[in-house]
Amino acid sequence: MTLTTHTRRATDTGLAVPLGQPAPSGQSLADHWETVRALVRALHEQATAAAPGDPQDPASFTPDGDLPPLDGQLRSYLAPAAARVVPLPDYRGTRLHLLDLCHGPGAREVQPGGALVMVARAVQHARATGRPVTLLAPSSGNLATALRDAVLRAQLCGLAGPDQVRVVSLVPACSRHKVADSALARHPQLRRRNPLVVYHGSEPGAVHELAADYCRERASALRTGTGSALWYVRDPVDQRAVDALRAFVERKALGAAPAAGRVHAQAVATGSGLLGHRLGSTLVDPDGAAAAGPARYLLVQQLRTPDLVLHLLTGSFSRAGVPPYRYDRARRVHLQPPASTDPHFPRTTHAPEEILEPTFFTRAPATAPATSALVRTHGGDGIVVSRYECLARYPSVRAMLRPAGIELPSDPARLAEWSLVMTLTGVMNAVERGLLTEPEVVVHGTGSYGADDEGRAPVPDALARYADSVDELHAAVTRALDPHGRRP
Repeated sequence: MTLTTHTRRATDTGLAVPLGQPAPSGQSLADHWETVRALVRALHEQATAAAPGDPQDPASFTPDGDLPPLDGQLRSYLAPAAARVVPLPDYRGTRLHLLDLCHGPGAREVQPGGALVMVARAVQHARATGRPVTLLAPSSGNLATALRDAVLRAQLCGLAGPDQVRVVSLVPACSRHKVADSALARHPQLRRRNPLVVYHGSEPGAVHELAADYCRERASALRTGTGSALWYVRDPVDQRAVDALRAFVERKALGAAPAAGRVHAQAVATGSGLLGHRLGSTLVDPDGAAAAGPARYLLVQQLRTPDLVLHLLTGSFSRAGVPPYRYDRARRVHLQPPASTDPHFPRTTHAPEEILEPTFFTRAPATAPATSALVRTHGGDGIVVSRYECLARYPSVRAMLRPAGIELPSDPARLAEWSLVMTLTGVMNAVERGLLTEPEVVVHGTGSYGADDEGRAPVPDALARYADSVDELHAAVTRALDPHGRRP
């Protein structure tokens, strides 16, 4: 296959629908593009002022906070990013709504909007400066798929050439199955320019440490030798700006919250999505018109990485805040002691530090103080769920989501993304345990897909590269940037 900016066949690109298809009912990212442009610019300036550094230092490069103006090409590019609110069945008298953040055509990945904006920002920088941009993206898998799809889409829509914007995705081996196959892996030149790099270290979150070390040690030489700016993607303002749009979608679909409050629930790693929602709420109600019915927040996490819930409850990341568990040999599960059960944690689990969803590998997130302050100020709580609990709820969750057009696999072993199941399990547990008493809950659906879903086959092992050190990562990056694909 010869790829050009005029290629449009979905079968060639790996995209689920042809480019240019309009977004379905709901609100698209393009509908709020001017708001996003203003937010990205303001957040970029705020971040730069809060942490001033040498703008000429290649190790700390981020593009200017400018995004391209909306035109036909950009509207087509943004089509996968759309959201809707749909009702779910009530649960024990609590009204449930799904804020589906993956509603756009061809949206294969979890919340594509942030990745589309990041790549659009890189495109604008490349256009303005004539300097190519290479995104270095450590990820638990979902962001890697989203960015890879966005880079491919930017080329197909004519926003950028293959040498203007690239992405080097760095993922831990335990979640590489989450990176979906596409033309970016199958096409030899695109694969070279946009490598998927797998890390085999024992701690998945160390992909961020490896990326940071690489930038410190090699970014300057890389810019001098190749001319490309290296953008280390970490807690980008682009995602926060897109997350702010959740409040706009909510307000249009549901109106102001009732006087008793409306809870927003999400399975979280850093809480950035809910912080973004709060930012959007201040824009929707700049004068505090909804103060009588404030937004409240429920953080849902897993036992392996319950750091945000621990910080909320104890002010610390110490696992001393996790209740003790005893092993029941007859049932082969771990149980909380009945006399001292903490309702914020699972009563039953297969393992006290189990990994339910490898997406959530972040420990001690820098956003914890802001997230805890958000919940303490506006109301809400935190809860940790286990695989045992999610499996027990799975038939009910599957039935609840079916009317919304979301079909989970009949066999939970084929579920490849547990975020939405985790969130609904956390909501139902919180209602039953009295942690959640508000009459209305909005479940933030950040993505759910099965291993057998169309377009979700992982990148084959043979098409990935491997790096457990700065030198090995440098080999992948320099080959991606070499005009002839030569190894260093």
